[in-house]
Amino acid sequence: MSKKNIIKLILLNLGIVALNVVLFSQGLVGLTIGGDALLTAIGVTTIVMSLIGFGYGNYSLLFKQPQENVLLFKAGELAETKDYVAALEERRDKKIFEPEINSAVEQIYRMQDKDKALDSILAQFFSPQEMTYTRFQTIINSVQEIFYNNIKKMINRMIIFDYKDYMKVLQKLNNSPMVDGVKVSSKSVGAQLKIYNEHIYYVRELVEMNEGILVKMDSLLLEISKLDDLDTKGLENIAAVQEFNELIAQTKFYKA
Repeated sequence: MSKKNIIKLILLNLGIVALNVVLFSQGLVGLTIGGDALLTAIGVTTIVMSLIGFGYGNYSLLFKQPQENVLLFKAGELAETKDYVAALEERRDKKIFEPEINSAVEQIYRMQDKDKALDSILAQFFSPQEMTYTRFQTIINSVQEIFYNNIKKMINRMIIFDYKDYMKVLQKLNNSPMVDGVKVSSKSVGAQLKIYNEHIYYVRELVEMNEGILVKMDSLLLEISKLDDLDTKGLENIAAVQEFNELIAQTKFYKA
């Protein structure tokens, strides 16, 4: 059971107990059973509803499997970094992606730190109104858009990945006969496994791509920190900036 469900379970049961204490306490509402007809009717109804709430609520949290949200995230639906982290955390039930989720969450926080460091360094050279500052921020914003778009692609692939069916396919593969020391499965099992592996490799490639972006950000920070002066011409000559420009151009071409 997830920590979130444990908290919900505790709050549900404490809420039911607290409600009944308030309603049946003589110093508060003072409901009784066996005295006044109206109070007795309300008291019995309260007990019945409490039992129903207790039974259904505990069953839902303990045994009922949550339905997977199959709606994919579109552009603009993940507005802040915390939204990306939350969306990744919600996919942890698909344990095959746990290493990639851990890496992606870590990468998001690293990107935040590098963005702050770049802002600090740029503030030493320019004011926000200068053309070079604007040009630099345009490049960084474009690269961050690619970075977070990769995160969104990861999340969407995880959403459509049927983890339960994937485990069933692996079980079928494990139960397949051995021929010359190799598992021989049916064509359908092989085809299913190939599709699932494509999803897994795709997510891993996106994690690697984002890692490459972060490495280039480190390189950019290092190169700028060595400079005593920086202008538009000098900006364009920085190797990391040139690599970012190529990445942006490739991404635009790919989108087209």
